[in-house]
Amino acid sequence: MTTNYKVEEIPGPQLDLGEGPHWDIKRQSLYYVSLLEATIHRFDYNKKRVFSAKVEGCSFASFIVPVKGGRDEFVIGDGHRLVLITWDGTSTKARLIKIIAQLGTEERDQRWNDGKVDSRGRLFAGTMIDESKGNPFEVNVGNFYRYDAGKGGLVRQFNDVFISNGIAWNDQTKKIYYADSGAYDIKEFDVDDNGNLNNGKVWYDFKEKGRKPIHFPDGMTIDAEGNLYVAIFYGAKVLKINSRGEIDTEINVPAKQVTSVAFGGPRLDELYVTTAKRQFTDPTTGSAGATFKVTNLGVTGTPMNELVL
Repeated sequence: MTTNYKVEEIPGPQLDLGEGPHWDIKRQSLYYVSLLEATIHRFDYNKKRVFSAKVEGCSFASFIVPVKGGRDEFVIGDGHRLVLITWDGTSTKARLIKIIAQLGTEERDQRWNDGKVDSRGRLFAGTMIDESKGNPFEVNVGNFYRYDAGKGGLVRQFNDVFISNGIAWNDQTKKIYYADSGAYDIKEFDVDDNGNLNNGKVWYDFKEKGRKPIHFPDGMTIDAEGNLYVAIFYGAKVLKINSRGEIDTEINVPAKQVTSVAFGGPRLDELYVTTAKRQFTDPTTGSAGATFKVTNLGVTGTPMNELVL
């Protein structure tokens, strides 16, 4: 168990709902979003500076992933659309290029939430009911999709989702881990060569003797040894859960609403943590909505991937 870790706030704005951290190895930058403000952000590691932009023509920005071979191109989740945008990383505005996929009319009350790209360049992302249409902790109408540009676009993997959140792959064991915040659990699936998910089961249950706690799992990542790092919303912490499903370390964060995590830095040994200030403001720290860097964990993460369009 690692106990000598260090948590520090990186420069940049405190966001209503910081989400979707993605470490870009080529640019040595952390990209992340403010979901409800439809803004995207880039922490330049070498300059120690954050650049921010509003995405024109979008109402949400639930995640951001870079496009392989696309100069300054990214895909974000915007409500019921997946859109291709362009941003030079420094301007205050990003431009929408086109819609690459959107939910069907039967899903008009849903919106995209978390999304990530696997090692083969395929986007996996899930939906949830729009909060203006219902309580996502009570209504499980969401779906989980694979967006495979070379094989017909959106492919539904499973349904009955409350709040689609954290995604992490273990390529050595061909497993994917998936957090549904409203189900209060992390599920494990086998992944075949085509990207289809099979044999799903609950891998870690956050309910306490069948009762739902106040806190719940949000975004998630994995290290090179197969340990999961799970953001705990309302819990002011990130949990390191080992491959046996046991809590190894609690990483305390000075913000109540912890939303997501990603490994970054030149050696992929720094854990970046996003948080939210909307709904809750921590009066003791004033750090709600900040983004943090955790060092001295003694582990390295796995590289994050670009989307193949």
